[in-house]
Amino acid sequence: MGLRVDGFGVTWTVESRDSVTVEETGAHPTSPPMLVVTGTTSVVSLVLPGDLAEWPACVAFLLRLRDGVDDLAGLLAARVAAPVESDGGGDGGQVVSRSCDAG
Repeated sequence: MGLRVDGFGVTWTVESRDSVTVEETGAHPTSPPMLVVTGTTSVVSLVLPGDLAEWPACVAFLLRLRDGVDDLAGLLAARVAAPVESDGGGDGGQVVSRSCDAG
């Protein structure tokens, strides 16, 4: 995993040996599980808020994140299956957007 901080925030470049795990931090609600992505040089942890009342919104976000990852995997698979020559402009791609506010 390569991480870069720029004007948009943090950019993570995926590598084939990166791993994704869900780690249980304790049985008590103040110790919620977390999603951990581990690369060769960096770790990214997606941590839930300690307030149990906020967890339904987190569930909705995680489902949208899963859907976005599925969309990205589908686009990548399609491009691998039928590669096209690039003109280098980078503006001809499809944009799939899932709002963080949508439930």
